[in-house]
Amino acid sequence: MKPTENPALLRAALNHSGGGVMLFECLRTATGHIQDFRLIVANQFAESIVGMSEADMLNRLASELLPQLTALQEQAVEVVDTGKTVETELSVWSSAQSTNRWFRASLQKYGDGLALSLVDITSIRQETSLIEDVLNGSINGMIAYDALRDNNGNLYDLRVRLANEAAVRILGRSLPSLLNQTLRTLFPSVTTTGLFDRYKHTVDTGESQRFEFHYTHDGLNGWFDISICKLGDGMLLTFMDITSTKHYEQNLQNLIATLKQSNQNLERFAYVASHDLQEPLRKIQSFGDILLSQSEDSLGPSSLNLINRMQLAAQRMNTLIHDLLAFSRLSAEHQSFKRISLQQIVSDVLNDLEVAIHDKKAIIDVDSLPIIEGDRGQLYQLFQNLLSNSLKFIFPNTIARIRIDCKQLTGADIIPLPGQTVSGTDLNHLFYAIGVIDNGIGFDEKYLNQIFTVFQRLHTRSEYQGTGIGLSIVQKVAENHKGYISAHSKPGHGATFTVYLPVLEKQVSL
Repeated sequence: MKPTENPALLRAALNHSGGGVMLFECLRTATGHIQDFRLIVANQFAESIVGMSEADMLNRLASELLPQLTALQEQAVEVVDTGKTVETELSVWSSAQSTNRWFRASLQKYGDGLALSLVDITSIRQETSLIEDVLNGSINGMIAYDALRDNNGNLYDLRVRLANEAAVRILGRSLPSLLNQTLRTLFPSVTTTGLFDRYKHTVDTGESQRFEFHYTHDGLNGWFDISICKLGDGMLLTFMDITSTKHYEQNLQNLIATLKQSNQNLERFAYVASHDLQEPLRKIQSFGDILLSQSEDSLGPSSLNLINRMQLAAQRMNTLIHDLLAFSRLSAEHQSFKRISLQQIVSDVLNDLEVAIHDKKAIIDVDSLPIIEGDRGQLYQLFQNLLSNSLKFIFPNTIARIRIDCKQLTGADIIPLPGQTVSGTDLNHLFYAIGVIDNGIGFDEKYLNQIFTVFQRLHTRSEYQGTGIGLSIVQKVAENHKGYISAHSKPGHGATFTVYLPVLEKQVSL
């Protein structure tokens, strides 16, 4: 008995299948040519796919039931004529679910007709689509490889299973030219460059790797940031073209090296020039003193005035050279830091400024100051310049009142100078904020950056003496101690200079 002679028995058997099954017989012309296929049996799963009962489907043409089969007409005829099997994927609209469902379709010869089996792969297709969307949404190239092993199980190559759009773009190859190709065919130099050994290590051991590699073979010439991790019996390669970044880094390093050399030359020149200028300047001052002491009675008022002006100019020049030397040493000398008591440093500075403090009848209050790690000489210069400025820039006939306070804060609370930022690594670190507050003449904050620039002055020399280097020294000392400097002021309402210095992890008593 043929199966079609007992359709009920056949249908019962097909209903136990895990997918849809539809049997078609050929409709032939008088010359035997196949012109279409007509349904003779369908199981329950096939009914749900087509959306019709078997009774309604019977004797209908395949193209009526599933229009998608029209595109497979030639392949279906070939199956009947040759007996070979054809597999493909079909998208079928499901009115019940209002969505497309994907099926793996298999066409096999069945008598003088076809057996069409349909397996629902919608969920697999959706997962695959999701994975492809994720991969193609990445700016990094991603390629999944399957391991190729010899009879002894040794890895000898890798075959491309999947590649995203970024990989295609970065490598400059089409997707079809990558898929199912072996690594050593696509990139023969992976063996000689050592890359294949790295890949083999990850596949064999499961150890993930990330590294930078300069690849200059097989049509590629660039730097790549490469990550590899084991994926089944294979690996997932993730890579990014960082050639432009590498070129930028190299150019930046060259510029930094050039800048360092230039700064060293300038520092050496400033030091040597300033040092060599001191000797002739001392002679000018000595000769001036001799003229004044030996010829004071014989010189007229005009000549005496010229000598006095020469001596004052020499004195200003001497002060300028001294400050230049101090500033150049801040960059040229790299002292090893030690634990330093700021309380003691400020006390020493106040002792040295005793005459100026007495002349100004200044009142100075100092909070308890901490111990930090730093260079004593530099920190002395910092406080000497800040306190000297507070004593200098005071209104006439006014008692100078200066207060030095100290509190702790995090780097995130630091208010640096305009245009400057706190380093990201400092945001969560503790700092001492040491403020020097006075009741002096103050300044307009629009000049805030200007006052910390070498030789920049807000007042003429006839109004207030100075070289315009002091605050530059203060800023340089703060930077040398991995700290920051800021200031706040209003004209006529005094000024506050705040120095931020890192807190020691463990405070100790001297």
